[in-house]
Amino acid sequence: MLDHVLPMQDFRMLNWTLTICTYNRPHFLVETLRHALRQTRLPAEIVVVDASDDWQGHKAQMEESFADQWGEVALIYVPAEVRSLTFQRNQALRLASSDIVFSLDDDIYLRPDAAEKIMQGYEADTQEEIAMIAGFFVDGVETPPESGSAAAPHATNRKGCLRRFLEHQLTLDSHFVPYADPVDRGEAPADVSAHNIVANGLVNGGRTTFRRKFALESGWSELLRYYATHEDSDFSYRMSYHGRLLVAPDAGFFHADGNEGTASRYRVNTIRVRNLMALHVLHSPNKPRSALRLALSFGKFLLLYLLIDSLQRRFTYPTARAYALGLLQIPQFLFWPRTDFSNWYTAYQEEMYGTRYKS
Repeated sequence: MLDHVLPMQDFRMLNWTLTICTYNRPHFLVETLRHALRQTRLPAEIVVVDASDDWQGHKAQMEESFADQWGEVALIYVPAEVRSLTFQRNQALRLASSDIVFSLDDDIYLRPDAAEKIMQGYEADTQEEIAMIAGFFVDGVETPPESGSAAAPHATNRKGCLRRFLEHQLTLDSHFVPYADPVDRGEAPADVSAHNIVANGLVNGGRTTFRRKFALESGWSELLRYYATHEDSDFSYRMSYHGRLLVAPDAGFFHADGNEGTASRYRVNTIRVRNLMALHVLHSPNKPRSALRLALSFGKFLLLYLLIDSLQRRFTYPTARAYALGLLQIPQFLFWPRTDFSNWYTAYQEEMYGTRYKS
């Protein structure tokens, strides 16, 4: 009979911290906290870094709204040292003390068992091969009768071939240009995949969870101080140096708002391509190789968005023009001699965005 006994695994329960960066949106924040505090597996602590003008009023509101629960879950609520998403995320990370961190936007509502599903994956990973496990974006907070991912293949089969092709080309991984090797998309360890946690690519900021000790080595690139497009791709790419990037399809994350901005399509995409070039200046070990990779990527997207802009009747071609400008600016970003690129790019961002995004 002893031959059939499975060997004991090196298992220990892990704890998790929820970190949230917010700015003048207490109506979303209160709901995000409400759903976090209804988890079947509660966080050890919640860290909020608030860049709002009335952060103290918001803190008092959150303390009062959940007064009977802060004994079980610690609340750390502080003002932002710098009004910037990347700075705020790093500040929250430094304040967190748990093994695992859920770094979410202030409008991400977790389904009741989302944290439990993700923590099962980290705890099964006794060799610490996993750096990040992403949640799965769903259409609502309530759990449907069947798995949230079950309907996806049927919806995809009804799409036209052209639409499927374009969607495949426009993923987060496709837009990001790696500094060195691409992300390893290998399968999850067997003990982890048993919990329906599977291989994934780069991770959107709104569904990010990770091992804290790895994140402390990587952090978010504070070079992107204002409109921080690509900050999530950059963070998850550099986290892939430490371990696998996976996704838990059963862990439902609902994005309540979507953060739809008012900036023009041309401006947003101009920021996107400039941020990506700036990140290569900061992180790439081989600038000529980066210049070639960026040129090939921008050229591809220039052609794709000429088609997409035309199909969507955007005859000023805002996105295509942004990528054309990116092609022209590669030498300026990667090879122009500067004594302090970070300070130059901070000033350049202020010039691009005006006072709207300044601290």
